[in-house]
Amino acid sequence: MEQKPQQNRGKPSGEKGPATGGFKVSIDERDLMTSSMELPRQRRGEPERYVEPHSVKKAALTNKELRAEKKAHKKRNRVKARKNKRVFSFMWLCMVLLISFTFASYLIGGSNDFFGAGRREGKVDVTIPEGKLTEEGLADILYQAGVINKPEFFALYCKIKEDMDDFPRGLHSQIDTNMDYEALINTLQWGDDDMEVVEVVFPEGSTALQIANLLEENEVCTAQDFLNELNAGDYTKYDMISQLGETSGKYYKLEGYLFPDTYQFYKGEELDSVIGKMLWNFQGKMDDKLQARIAESNMSMDQVITLASIIQAEAASTTDMFSVSAVLHNRLEFGADYGIFNLECDSTSFYPYKNAKELDELGGTLSHGAYDTYTFSGLPAGAICNPGLEAINAALKPNASEEAASYLYFCHSDDGVAYYASTAEEHEYNKELAGLS
Repeated sequence: MEQKPQQNRGKPSGEKGPATGGFKVSIDERDLMTSSMELPRQRRGEPERYVEPHSVKKAALTNKELRAEKKAHKKRNRVKARKNKRVFSFMWLCMVLLISFTFASYLIGGSNDFFGAGRREGKVDVTIPEGKLTEEGLADILYQAGVINKPEFFALYCKIKEDMDDFPRGLHSQIDTNMDYEALINTLQWGDDDMEVVEVVFPEGSTALQIANLLEENEVCTAQDFLNELNAGDYTKYDMISQLGETSGKYYKLEGYLFPDTYQFYKGEELDSVIGKMLWNFQGKMDDKLQARIAESNMSMDQVITLASIIQAEAASTTDMFSVSAVLHNRLEFGADYGIFNLECDSTSFYPYKNAKELDELGGTLSHGAYDTYTFSGLPAGAICNPGLEAINAALKPNASEEAASYLYFCHSDDGVAYYASTAEEHEYNKELAGLS
């Protein structure tokens, strides 16, 4: 048996040992240290961190947590969708308003030009050339001369109403630049000789019948033609008139909307132009602020004007209007609680006439009865006159003082002193003071 060679023990480090077959293990002394090893760092930046994959994270969540996360995700989507919807709605509203304002501004500009409003004052010469004349051609000539501001509106008006052969060719001298379309056309066709201007004043509270008689007195038109046109004419192009709705119960359907003011007319002026001036004036007075107050009043435009017409006819003064309004509002709202079922206003008893004296003087007949507030409860079928702005304001904002809150009666003495009462007994006493008993 061969003897195993003895291991080389305690051999000095400088001596060479036997061969190991070419295999050599090199271990750094730092690797033999018992402390934790430090991972090698990247050359630049922070050390890479291990990020757990999303799928692994999700797998680690419980079913309850998964449902909660899904619910939260849906909630975030709904919130985002609502936000996007609000943004879209806001943008859409802005676009609609912009288009509406632009269109309204365009129509208002055209209407102003129709009545000669907003033009510079002066006189110019206009030449209409020989040959074929179109509506657009005439409108452009007048526009270039500074006579009109909206040639497209003037051309449309001529297409509806005029024969272009009626316009004499040649020079038309000293044409006023602030005339309405009807007066301008008449001037071009007939000259200034037959276009006498008259100024007519309609006091606040004037009835349609009184207005008609004043127009006839000033040779603008006949009273009967004017009254017929109030019912037969189509004036729905005016916003306020288009809102009237059913008008079959009205004696004069435009009563209340012929705004009382001072007007200039031409003798023999077309009826639609005469009435149009009054309606346009009324519409101009109904500004955005006043229309907003009407919308907040829980009354329609026609109800407000009807109530205002009674206030205008009954009140002794502008200040008195607001207390008269309080009485009428109180009767309408809670009068039945005290056995008061009608407004009982004398001014409604003689419509379409102002009073008994006018009825006798004109030898007329009373209306079909839908206006007499002694007979019918609530407001009459329509306005009984044409109220001014103060009466309209009073209808919207009656006297709200503590005393006025209970007013149910009023009366006036011959010299215009007003008396108010909350009971029938007080009212009878006030009538004695006013000299009415």
